[in-house]
Amino acid sequence: MPLRPALAAIFLVASTASLQPENPAVATATIVHVTVVDVSTGKELPDQSVVLQGDHIVSVAAFDPTAPAPQGRVVDAHGAFLIPGLWDMHVHVQDLEDLPLYIANGVTGVRLMFGSKKTKELRARFASVPVGPDILVGSAIVDGDPPVWPGSIVIHKPADARRGVDEIKESSADFVKIYNGIPRDAYFALVDEARKQSIPFAGHLPFEIRASEASDAGQRSIEHLTGIAIACSSREQDLMKQLRPLRYIENTNLIAEAIRSFDAAKCQALFAQFRRNRTWQVPTLTVHRAFGYMNDSHFTSDPRVAYMSEEVRRRWDRSNDLRFRRWTRQEFELHRGLFKADEQMVGMMFRAGVPLLAGTDAMNPYCMPGFSLHDELALLVESGLTPLAALEAATLRPAEFLGRSEELGGIAPGKRADLVLLSADPLADIRNTTQIQAVWLRGKYLDRAALDQLLAAAKHRHGKSKLD
Repeated sequence: MPLRPALAAIFLVASTASLQPENPAVATATIVHVTVVDVSTGKELPDQSVVLQGDHIVSVAAFDPTAPAPQGRVVDAHGAFLIPGLWDMHVHVQDLEDLPLYIANGVTGVRLMFGSKKTKELRARFASVPVGPDILVGSAIVDGDPPVWPGSIVIHKPADARRGVDEIKESSADFVKIYNGIPRDAYFALVDEARKQSIPFAGHLPFEIRASEASDAGQRSIEHLTGIAIACSSREQDLMKQLRPLRYIENTNLIAEAIRSFDAAKCQALFAQFRRNRTWQVPTLTVHRAFGYMNDSHFTSDPRVAYMSEEVRRRWDRSNDLRFRRWTRQEFELHRGLFKADEQMVGMMFRAGVPLLAGTDAMNPYCMPGFSLHDELALLVESGLTPLAALEAATLRPAEFLGRSEELGGIAPGKRADLVLLSADPLADIRNTTQIQAVWLRGKYLDRAALDQLLAAAKHRHGKSKLD
């Protein structure tokens, strides 16, 4: 999709200033006097020299004043902290021009949770953006009838599920995205076919499937804690029978009832199962909080909303959203209570060793590309994670989940040079992940001025470049 002239000019400035083409065989940059945060051990290594060549890290070692002067660009990072590039493991993309906002916030990779039936075309459009994150592309949503969202792959029976997996595999999507309304027999047919075709499946917990069953079936991740409160209830089977597609408020009331009938022993057994099976959880606390506070003007007046287009701001106004415009004060209070319960659940999961990933559910209301990943990290710490564990959920753990630990998630020789330079220590205060001095994207350097140009482009844009 062509960029509008004004935006294209801004992108060109950022590109020529900080992303000039380089010969990866000879291009070298060195970051000196930096404290490297080792997310795998929690150690902070002071006064390090990190050498980059092309898009990879060549070496990480203590600064040696007697060594020959470094070649290429030298970044003096006295007092700064270097972390791996961050990942947001649950996003939606509605506008190509939002993608640079991830980079401006140090988010160098995302997992797209609602793709397209035309995955190859979608990838080509993403590739047309000059400055954007690595994108893991999910399939179009697979749902029952009626589907919640237009553009979903609708399945009624097992044969539909198998054909759906065939089509998704053929489209080259990275994984199958599943949703609430998939019938029970179709879900297990999808599981079988996905296993045969070696394609992962992840997403919501379908209403007719117990969380323990999904874990044993090999579902890679469960998003938004869907079904977890009910799975931890002494009334699990009864409450599951009452869940209904497209009945958001009624289903929310069932979740509230599940919390009131919480069974600690049952919950711990489920968490032990998640730990054994490596069933990852992506809590998306950011979106849960937003749903509870959309009637709070202090929350909705977030100055970062200025980086979103006028159309997005209009859509996020709850008076324009069929889901929220008729909510009463009591319904918002209910969702605030559920959000606090979600935080408690995440704390229990962390203490039980359940594998966790950081995700935001951008572009839902007030879930802003890039910015909200930092909110999610703070909410994870508020829930009981340590700052290191929260940082791991956006660096080390995504690399493990994706099977790309040799390439991503750390700062070591051979790793890809996706890096974020911070002016303050993220392990002392997780909110310091917002204190960004520079970003390296696949080895390309964006200083603070280049990042500010990306933000200016978003703040001053007009109109939209929609993804169909």
